[in-house]
Amino acid sequence: MAYQLNGVSVHYEGKPALRAVNCTLQEGKWISVIGHTGAGKSTFAKVLKGLIPFLEGEYMIREQPAPRDAKGKLKAIPEIGFVFQYPEHQLFETTVEKELAFALKQQGTSTREIKEAIHAILPAVGLSPDILPLVPLRLSGGYRRRVAIASVLISDPKLLIVDEPTAGLDPLGAISMLRMLKQWQRQNGRTVLLISHQMEDVAEYSDEVMVFRAGQLIGHFGADELFLEQNELLERLGFSLPEPVQMLKLIGQLAGQKIEAASCRESDIFEKIMPIWNKRGF
Repeated sequence: MAYQLNGVSVHYEGKPALRAVNCTLQEGKWISVIGHTGAGKSTFAKVLKGLIPFLEGEYMIREQPAPRDAKGKLKAIPEIGFVFQYPEHQLFETTVEKELAFALKQQGTSTREIKEAIHAILPAVGLSPDILPLVPLRLSGGYRRRVAIASVLISDPKLLIVDEPTAGLDPLGAISMLRMLKQWQRQNGRTVLLISHQMEDVAEYSDEVMVFRAGQLIGHFGADELFLEQNELLERLGFSLPEPVQMLKLIGQLAGQKIEAASCRESDIFEKIMPIWNKRGF
């Protein structure tokens, strides 16, 4: 196990934001967090990063207590990267090159190593060296987001938290962004925690899904289990099913049979439903 919360609660001005959360995040997984506004998703992510100084309960990292300062406040955890929903909240340097170099400079990395790291991270996030002299906040939304992600990935985090990374992107841009993150995760064996309202994205990329409501962790499921076997729970909680899963259910109803897909991924679902669709001529 890597990151473990035992009975963790957080209150803001006396109001509960998280309620006795118990969970374990295994390394090397893509874990998505879903829940309606106010469910506690962002507070949960901040707890993991160490951005909530005081909390009730226990936070363990590889069976060791999360680091605290001399006053007992939790400290931000360097091995965890956090990409905010709005890139402009974390971009502040005058050029992309300075933005990417900032974290490494703080770690005392040499100038030569910083340049090597920058040129290595650019293709990983789909950026060209031509972007280095440009002002980050003057870039388009998609490029700002890629620069923000690159500025976090360059420090090689063990856990990457991304909050709504496709917000404001067109469909092709969103697909490109998520595929890029998935490739980074697989190549480096890292853990990704995705906060998202897009059920199609959650079903397509996740190994596991955590469901929050009113500050409580309702369940921690395998993605296939949640989307293929727990449809009623999702609907009861007010979540729309991913479109491929809706298609799977519809074709099954029309054909009068239960269709078993290998996974909740779009390709596996369409592999099952298309022969039935074509044979029956719906």
